[in-house]
Amino acid sequence: MQIDWWTLALQTINFLIVIWLLTRFLYRPVRRIIEAREAADRKASDDAADKAEEAEKARQAYEEKRAALEEEARKTDAVFRGDIEAERVAILEEARKTAEEMLTKARDRIERDKDAALVALRGQIADLAASLARKALEDRPATSRDAIARAAAQIDELPETERADLLRDLDAENAALTVVTAVSLTDRVQGEWRKALSERFGGDIRTAFEVDPDILGGALLRYPHAVFDFSVAGRLDRAAEALEA
Repeated sequence: MQIDWWTLALQTINFLIVIWLLTRFLYRPVRRIIEAREAADRKASDDAADKAEEAEKARQAYEEKRAALEEEARKTDAVFRGDIEAERVAILEEARKTAEEMLTKARDRIERDKDAALVALRGQIADLAASLARKALEDRPATSRDAIARAAAQIDELPETERADLLRDLDAENAALTVVTAVSLTDRVQGEWRKALSERFGGDIRTAFEVDPDILGGALLRYPHAVFDFSVAGRLDRAAEALEA
């Protein structure tokens, strides 16, 4: 196999550009978003703690009031003292319940905000990655030799029985194996595709070519009952699914 050093060098430069763009326009903005969200979460937690402190101050004020009333309560009957005690318990229980409800609501809100932030960040990462990939691939032929090599390697890895099944499907359906790329192919590149596919299937097979800019780069091999996806868009979709998992 002959290595095209110019193509390798250009691909290396494109990769470094993508890394630089991701660092500058993806990771830094994402980090700022996460820091802002964490600051908001801390503020919500602090607010809940402040409310709990206010409830504790109210309890302490009540205790002071109760202490002042105890001196007078000694001169009253047992029924009066019982009423005061019941009121104290009720107020303390209400304060405790209020503080617990506020803390619970604050925690729930923080969790919801975190989940929403993660969902939004995943979408932003996927969109930005696609945008950066399109930018990086603007000046690169979408059907370079690496796409042909990737397709050939995938076919080579198939068991003989599966390869035979694909060939039988093509013969039975009287259909062509369709190669889908992001840009139109030159006659030379189409010839390279036909040669690589014929070598894998042991003879000439009908081959058609289609253009779909949405795949961004790489290629799709479309059989009558199967699709092999080597496209950039496919890899980005699989990366996005991995993030969501």
